[in-house]
Amino acid sequence: MQWITLTTATFCILIIFLIKKMKISNNKKIQKDGLVHICQIKRIIIFAQQHRGLTAAWLNGDTNAEAKLTGIKKLISQEINSLMLSPVAKNERWAAFTDHWGRLLSFNNKSSVSNSFEQHTMMIKNLAYLLEDTAENSHLTADFLPKINNIGYVWRELILTTENIGQSRAIGVSVAVQQCCSSVDKIRLNFLIQTMAKTTIDTLQRLSHLPEEQHTHTNLVKKATESMNKLIEVMTSELVGAAKVAIDSNQYFELATETMSKMNDIFDHQVKQLNKVI
Repeated sequence: MQWITLTTATFCILIIFLIKKMKISNNKKIQKDGLVHICQIKRIIIFAQQHRGLTAAWLNGDTNAEAKLTGIKKLISQEINSLMLSPVAKNERWAAFTDHWGRLLSFNNKSSVSNSFEQHTMMIKNLAYLLEDTAENSHLTADFLPKINNIGYVWRELILTTENIGQSRAIGVSVAVQQCCSSVDKIRLNFLIQTMAKTTIDTLQRLSHLPEEQHTHTNLVKKATESMNKLIEVMTSELVGAAKVAIDSNQYFELATETMSKMNDIFDHQVKQLNKVI
């Protein structure tokens, strides 16, 4: 009888161990799949930001932008198709995105630049929230990732910060082309300057890193901060504060794009670290 009791207890312990192991394995799969989907959504955001700028250029009469727009549309279409059968497609924000994207594709050259900007910006913000939802649904949060416990800043603040820079790029290029900063543009740019400055002081310093990635992380944050500060200085002195806007639009575009790239480098490094711990 004692032998049977001992055998039963051992069997129960084994079952509990196997169930726990299966749960851990299933959780890791959810996390890994989720990270892949997050990177796909991030690429759509990057392409949508490029599409916003190119559409503005096209509406302003830049005929060279049309071919580039065609290429961006194909890239977005590929990412959409790759996510259609994923859990992401069950999110109502995904349905809102695909509907919004379909309507943006119907824009013609008689559409207004301001309306195009607003519509793109609304769509990108929805994508940012979709990315955050996907992170939560994929267990890629601080509760599941004690080694990278500030990961939430990556899924929200870092994404929205990069988008703020994207907005400053779109507005700033338009201002530089017109060589005039309207009162509306000044209000928009001043708001973005304040938001971006807060990010430099706050959000970037809160991002987590693994001990072995400290040097790389510190270097990436340093470069992003320097680039952000330079962009803010140019926005303040050359756009908002200038009696007459004289900065070259291509020069400003490159500066803003470089700053976005530095932020994307931080995002990519966070993803690299996540792949180490999941």
